[in-house]
Amino acid sequence: MKKGTCLTVLALVICCASQAQHGPVINFNAVLKESNRSVSLQWDADSAFEGDYFVVERGPDEGHYETIGALRSTGVRGHYELMDQAPPNGLNYYRVKYTGKKDTAAYSRTVELSLSGDVDFKFYPNPVDKVFIVRTEHSLDLQIVDPSGNTRLSKRLQPGLQVVSVGFLERGVYIIRVTDKESNRAVSQQLVKN
Repeated sequence: MKKGTCLTVLALVICCASQAQHGPVINFNAVLKESNRSVSLQWDADSAFEGDYFVVERGPDEGHYETIGALRSTGVRGHYELMDQAPPNGLNYYRVKYTGKKDTAAYSRTVELSLSGDVDFKFYPNPVDKVFIVRTEHSLDLQIVDPSGNTRLSKRLQPGLQVVSVGFLERGVYIIRVTDKESNRAVSQQLVKN
């Protein structure tokens, strides 16, 4: 998968135990489709009536939801699926609202899904003599750590190309730790100092 298009699931499905399951919606879960950055929302229906609706809702927290799609009940027990084609990065809460003909409503359990993009940065050359160049799309916190675990350099980088001086480092192998401030995701890579 290409860097920047791949998503990382930080927490795939966490049931919110405080919310009881009501109505005909059972086995509700969310599955990330990494190939196209969509979320498959799947559930089974038990005792749904023909003409009733399943409304899928998404929110940034458990208090604020918006409708992202709706499916009409077939009136038989069955499996339902709806795709969230544009889930935002960050924490997303999903639930299914079952709406009956008598204006009755029941909610499924809530599932939680957290999405973030890959850390988008490159550095070169490696091995390095005195300076290396970092290219990034977002603000980054960069650290260079020696083999003993001591932080030898800590620096905040802004988007774009930047030069980082490492002439003060002794010859050896170091670890570069980078934290993307937008996605709050971290990666580590090896750096060789000549």
